[in-house]
Amino acid sequence: MRMLPVRRILFVVAAFAAVLIYGIWWVTYAGIHYIPRYTVKPPGATGEMQGTTVRLLSLTRSNQLADTEGGEPEFPDPRAVWVVAELEALRHDPAQEFYCGVQLVGPEWRLWSTTPVRTQRAIQSCPPDLAVGQPVQFESIFMVPARYADQLAGIALSDGSTAARIPVITPANG
Repeated sequence: MRMLPVRRILFVVAAFAAVLIYGIWWVTYAGIHYIPRYTVKPPGATGEMQGTTVRLLSLTRSNQLADTEGGEPEFPDPRAVWVVAELEALRHDPAQEFYCGVQLVGPEWRLWSTTPVRTQRAIQSCPPDLAVGQPVQFESIFMVPARYADQLAGIALSDGSTAARIPVITPANG
């Protein structure tokens, strides 16, 4: 029976260890850089986004959206509900633009973006330009499957210009 040379065994072990170390490094790097990280703020707390402080005033669930002009209400898709987030924004930094990158966060970090609606609303949707130092109230409307409507975590203030954790704000009344 012929014995394997020690050098060959050490080379195989070293190559395996290098591949294992690289694999562990890549999984750690990807987990840190590619999976969004969230910080859920206490109820009523504000979040900072693009030089603007944002506060969630209310998060309301509804089966229809009323039209302030007296028109027909708008209904969601079957087995879905509307979720209306009323927000207040105060812009501090005139050098940064506020782009309204808000998303609704549900169970297991599911995200919903705003849904365009045809009805005329009492409160405006996100204004394209915010004056510095003046608080502005606006609303964002989301269509959510009814099965998730009671499990919402809050509103995520997505800001692609920073690698910081994404703040998730909740209304003061829970």
